[in-house]
Amino acid sequence: MSKYTRRPVELMAYYHIKKKASLTDDDIYFVGGVSWSDDYSKRQKWTSKAKVEEAIANPDGKNGGMNFASWVKE
Repeated sequence: MSKYTRRPVELMAYYHIKKKASLTDDDIYFVGGVSWSDDYSKRQKWTSKAKVEEAIANPDGKNGGMNFASWVKE
């Protein structure tokens, strides 16, 4: 509860991108650039659904690193 308005404080939603590792069944998380990590704490986070969808988009087929990836709302 906010001490000023007596209303529940809404936390900002975050989004991240994940996919399955190619050699294991483990999840890996997008870190940035062309990098992925199995360390959840290193994941890149976005504050809007539109921004994470923009990052994962592959309209010209050149963003192969995002193949089989999906965004997740935290």
